[in-house]
Amino acid sequence: MQVLSFSSPKLSTRNIVYLAMMMAMQIVLSRFSFGTPWLKISPAFFATILMGYYFGPWMAAAAAALNDQLSIMIFNPGANFPGFTLSAAIAAMIYGMFFHGKKVSVIRTLLGVGLVLLISNIILTTLWLNMMGTPWQGIIWPRTIKNVVMLPIQTALSYATLKSVERIRPHL
Repeated sequence: MQVLSFSSPKLSTRNIVYLAMMMAMQIVLSRFSFGTPWLKISPAFFATILMGYYFGPWMAAAAAALNDQLSIMIFNPGANFPGFTLSAAIAAMIYGMFFHGKKVSVIRTLLGVGLVLLISNIILTTLWLNMMGTPWQGIIWPRTIKNVVMLPIQTALSYATLKSVERIRPHL
């Protein structure tokens, strides 16, 4: 039995429409974020997890990267830093590897969410912020504490969402 998934479904009209709806949901949910530019809390992870669950690591990563660029074009007239796009793609890829075609479990959800929080949120985003001029020494601990606090919350919310979606998936 494979532990991680590296497959994606075929591109059909139905799948493209579902993916576009999840991308729109991610853009809308990202508007409900709060916090400072270097310490943000957002419900957009719901859409990213669903993209990974339904579409696998490759399509979810491509959709997350495209979504990041669309969000920048729509909402942020400032400069674009590609590192954040890479972080979004990596997060979606991790979710796709852990959840696509796999039975949802608390351990799998905890590991998937934990890896995203560690790799994408703590390590990579802190690196990108540092490259943009924010001293990492001043933000690493608040960002780490925020992500440690968010781990059980995001895991519980993700698990509940995925279990609900798992029940309705055969009907889609």
